[in-house]
Amino acid sequence: MRITVPLLATLAVATAAQAQVTTNDQALDSLKPAAPAQAPAAPAARPVHHSVRRTSTHPAARAAPPPAVPAAPPVNPVMIPPPPVLPVHPKPLPPPVPIKADAAGATSLIPGGVRLTFGPGTADLNPVNDQSLLNIAKLAQLDPALVITINAWAPGTPEDPSTPRRLSLDRALAARAVLINAGIPSDRIYAVAKGFNGIDPGPPDRLDILVAHPKSTPPGTPTMPPAPPKSTAAVAGKPKGAPK
Repeated sequence: MRITVPLLATLAVATAAQAQVTTNDQALDSLKPAAPAQAPAAPAARPVHHSVRRTSTHPAARAAPPPAVPAAPPVNPVMIPPPPVLPVHPKPLPPPVPIKADAAGATSLIPGGVRLTFGPGTADLNPVNDQSLLNIAKLAQLDPALVITINAWAPGTPEDPSTPRRLSLDRALAARAVLINAGIPSDRIYAVAKGFNGIDPGPPDRLDILVAHPKSTPPGTPTMPPAPPKSTAAVAGKPKGAPK
């Protein structure tokens, strides 16, 4: 088929008219999906400043020890009560010794003390003997270092030594009781029951009471003769004056 020029021009105009399209922007905008809501912007982070603790360079500050932490108290501590204080009771005094005015006996002085005599077979004290014991107690009170020794005798036989020993003990205990009741402590009084020995030259019914200091030798005590001094003349094993 043969196409002419005028026909081509007509087709071109029709084609151009069909290709031209008019659009509505507002209508298109309504068809678009709604945009999501914009989230609020987060606040800007604040800068972190790290503080640096400056230590003192002074020697005393560096050498100072850390403060002591008190220790915690123990859990449920056990409380131990103190021991009870027991009362101290003084030693009981011996019963007073009865003094008999008609009792036999006398008092005499001996070196370092006094001598009391008794009636045969008895330990009774008369007022004279009692006063002599009280005078000894006063002397011992003036010097607390004095010690009193009571030596008691009684007559007897070698076949029966127990009877005179018991009687001499009764006499020593009677004198000791008078001294204790007069204020002399018992630890300063030594009572010795000698009984009968058959060789003592003194009266058989007697007490010899000696008063002395504990470190001194009681009066009347026999002493050993002094030992001869050691010779200093020996030289190299030879006595002085020996021929060389």
